[in-house]
Amino acid sequence: MPTGACSSSDNNPGAGGNSTVTVALKSTPFTWQDGRRLWLLDGRPRNWVLAELVFDPITCRYLEVRRTTYRWPREAAGALLGRTFASGEGQAENAARGLVEWAVKANAVL
Repeated sequence: MPTGACSSSDNNPGAGGNSTVTVALKSTPFTWQDGRRLWLLDGRPRNWVLAELVFDPITCRYLEVRRTTYRWPREAAGALLGRTFASGEGQAENAARGLVEWAVKANAVL
């Protein structure tokens, strides 16, 4: 589903110039909830997915609003954190702390 975001270049290794990304996730995806909205971040090398879901109280289910795939983990993490700012600075800070804790537990390099 198009999100309006710029597509990433396959030949841009990102900040730091390291063209090798090592990710060995040993836990569940990162999740962050803001009211009825739920964000999921999960990935493997060169295939990171950020999904946004919204809880529908009528059907008692989460409905997927959007899903975007990123090549680099820091792109996916940046997109997630960028979206958290809509909920205010405090919520963005909470999401960032949670993401760092998850990355440490998951042994993920962001």
